[in-house]
Amino acid sequence: MDTSISDSSAGYGKSDDYFGSDLFLDINKASIMRINKITVYGVRLPLKQPFKIAYDTYHDIASLIVSIETASGQVGWGEAVVDQHVSGETYLGAREIITRELAPLLMGADASDIAQFHHVANRKIRHNPSAKAALDIALHDLVARECGKPLYALLGGRSHARLELPYVISMLAPEEMARQAKEAARRGYQSIKIKLGDTPEHDVERIARVREALDRSIALRVDANQGWSAKQALQVIRHAAPYQVDWFEQPVAMENLAAMARVTKSTDAMIMADEPIHGVKEMLDVIQLNAADMVNIKLMKSSGLRPAMAMAEVGMAADIPCQIGSMVESSIATLAGAHLALAHPNIIANDLVGPAMIGEDVAQMPGDETHIVLDDSPGLGVTIDRSRVRDLSEFVDTID
Repeated sequence: MDTSISDSSAGYGKSDDYFGSDLFLDINKASIMRINKITVYGVRLPLKQPFKIAYDTYHDIASLIVSIETASGQVGWGEAVVDQHVSGETYLGAREIITRELAPLLMGADASDIAQFHHVANRKIRHNPSAKAALDIALHDLVARECGKPLYALLGGRSHARLELPYVISMLAPEEMARQAKEAARRGYQSIKIKLGDTPEHDVERIARVREALDRSIALRVDANQGWSAKQALQVIRHAAPYQVDWFEQPVAMENLAAMARVTKSTDAMIMADEPIHGVKEMLDVIQLNAADMVNIKLMKSSGLRPAMAMAEVGMAADIPCQIGSMVESSIATLAGAHLALAHPNIIANDLVGPAMIGEDVAQMPGDETHIVLDDSPGLGVTIDRSRVRDLSEFVDTID
């Protein structure tokens, strides 16, 4: 289904921004950076196998893919993948927010005014981080393409040579999780992340079986996705001590930072916060409460690259290293996260596993099965086939 929404407004006014045209773009290019069309594609990307975590099981990924075009014909691509358990957004709700509320703000605006977009968008509507992230990513991609530079160059340059990918295993029977872990190690993965959030007894058994299947040189990480109480988390951590777990991610409910703090202060194990962290405010809350040792930043929670960069900076100031995670996104949002992870020295790990789990993607990821390797190709670094995106779409909305 194709729909078209026209908006004759001139968008927000020009503002000072860290991607301002005085720094990166010739002033004569200002007019060609004006946005004149935004398209939203609703696609469902099938997973290779069901993905089970503590609070849900997924068989496909509902994605809103966004393109932003300028008067010069340059195109930037972004993506929203919602998780209603985390941000409260829904797939169709995010579609309405983008097409009816946020995209019209950009019509006629200068694509390089990313800071102003966030300022105006946050005044227009609260929360809705995935919807905002889709447009933020597309704007960054567009500006980088117009500059002829890879996105990471506009985010600060290279801090890492390449990104090592983990292998993520759903919450399954211990023997099956161990089998998958052993196979992943055989294929060259150096880190294994397992999804838990069951009873402590069953989860300790899963950790034990997976570690026994792996060489001690292979990193093992645990993600409970809010599945335990504080007492249960401490029980699991205590019994898992012999199994060399690098860190335990989001052991308790996202609303209960006091419980996170209790767990963090009661153990020497590394504790990572994920679901509660949506922006700089939540970063400060974690810091003030000593509620975590690490933080998982996701573009779909933070509203995009610009706020995520600020979160990584705050973490660095507080000596809290960060990971770039994902909502199991296509190559578009995955690559946006990859460019940020490559650029920022405080981002020491990633969970950018969406393309490896998706049966049919919209672009080819650079690198190999176990690594993302970004070269100097402009923008996100890949070519998005618009016809392929359209073929995968169940609806297309156009704002012009």
